[in-house]
Order: sequence, then structure tokens, then C-alpha cells
Amino acid sequence: MYLEIYLYPVLEDNKEQFLKINCEAERIYKEYGALESQTFAAASIQPEYGCAGMVSAVELREGEVLMLETNRYHSKAHQSEVLEKVDQDDRIGELYEQMTNVIEMGRTVRGEFGLP
Repeated sequence: MYLEIYLYPVLEDNKEQFLKINCEAERIYKEYGALESQTFAAASIQPEYGCAGMVSAVELREGEVLMLETNRYHSKAHQSEVLEKVDQDDRIGELYEQMTNVIEMGRTVRGEFGLP
């Protein structure tokens, strides 16, 4: 299994627009073979159980909420195949442009994880 994870700081006022754009992008990723693509709203990001909280991973400004997106693939090779197709789809370019009006992309945190 292989995952892409994104942490997005989103203004509460922009949350619905963010979710609408991300939902459409999720459909496109799945259309090209992603096993799963989901977006979640933070329920608890404060430190607990001796662990640092995600609140320390992304600096949230007043009026912002933290959103998490996960995209799941069979493997790194599968992810590469899907992204090659997704990146050529004009709809993704349009959604990216819309997203840059809703969030600050430079504050988004991204990572990829595979099974050891």
C-alpha cells in the first residue's frame, strides 16, 4: 500500500468551497485508478498521550481549520501511473487554479508513505 497525505490550513469561510473543489479532484483521481481519495476535517489536533499534536505541524491562523486528504494506491509505481494520467487532465489544472484562490498552497504540507 502507498499513501499520499496532505494537510491543508483552510479558512473556515472557505471550507465549503475547498471541499467542493477537493471532491471533484477526488473523483478524477479515482477515475484514473486511485484506490481511495478522501478528505477529513480535524477533530482533535492538540497534544495527547505524550505525543505532539498536529497543531505543531501546520501553523493555523485565526479562523482556520485543518483538513487532511489521503490518496491510496497499490504501490509507488501505481501512484506514478495514476499521477501521470491525472496531470494530463485539463480538469485538474482548472481545479488547481480554483484551489489557489481558496487556500495558500505554500502552507500545505504533503508527504508520501509506503509499507516498510
